[in-house]
Amino acid sequence: MSEFEIIDKYFAPLTMGHKSAYDLKDDAAVLKIPDKHELVVTSDTLNESVHFLKDETPENIARKALRVNLSDLAAMAATPLCYQLNIAFPKKPLNKWLEGFSNTLYKDNKEYNIFCSGGDTTSTHEGGLSISITAMGIVPKGQAVRRAGAKNGDYIVITGCVGGAALGLKLLQKGLCKEWCKESVERYFAPVPRVNCKKIIRKYANAAMDISDGLIADYSHMAKASRLGAEIDIAKIKFSQEVNRAIDDGIFSIEEAITGGDDYELILAVSKGNIKPLLDELNKINLNPMVIGCFLDSDLGLKFVNTKGINISEKGWEHF
Repeated sequence: MSEFEIIDKYFAPLTMGHKSAYDLKDDAAVLKIPDKHELVVTSDTLNESVHFLKDETPENIARKALRVNLSDLAAMAATPLCYQLNIAFPKKPLNKWLEGFSNTLYKDNKEYNIFCSGGDTTSTHEGGLSISITAMGIVPKGQAVRRAGAKNGDYIVITGCVGGAALGLKLLQKGLCKEWCKESVERYFAPVPRVNCKKIIRKYANAAMDISDGLIADYSHMAKASRLGAEIDIAKIKFSQEVNRAIDDGIFSIEEAITGGDDYELILAVSKGNIKPLLDELNKINLNPMVIGCFLDSDLGLKFVNTKGINISEKGWEHF
């Protein structure tokens, strides 16, 4: 099967019938942006053995590749619109692989109301599989939420538990997968972007970003972008039952839970007056938000309280 036959059979259906994508038969798409809206654009590249395990299933790769981009849109309070899919194969892919990958993307397209508007299918003769997605969303003019908007005294809120994805990855790498850890493994394979929070974030949050590199690293990024210090109360961070069990069993640590990446919950900066309605709204959509600290004057730096002897030396995921 040739490159163009692959595109026509497996990737063209991902346009979901949107005329602006021209069934992927043209050089580019032509997108219509609603009046009084702005375009939000984000890109993420996933490489074999770095962002997903070697010989990982095409279904798991597809879910992660799209959803990490949707998480970035969620952090900006944007509504998903479309995405560009660029994929480089180290060797000619099998039809079974292409079916699993494209069928999974199709299901996520429907779930998150997004479509493929184009991209590139190519080969790389060295290295492993590489997938790059550029996702686009729309937001009412002036209402995109950035990480640089936190204010002195704002509460630090996360939309749910952290550490599950890092636990799942550790168990997979060490071959320690147990019956009770399915949720953590699934979280690593299939993050859940918080796109259903967008209106809540626009209404109540001064700043937002997603947790991709680890809670500690990403809250530090938000504080730095906002030119503030911050304090986190470790005792206020709640973990899932699986993470707590792994910590109790000695196969995982609190340090790993708060520095491990791939959780894709959101960190929000919220004023005192908005904290109650924000928490109420997040609870209504079945999230598990928690207030874990506050942003402070920049001269106070980044601090942790109630560490209980925990050595927080690792900042989080870094490529270099």
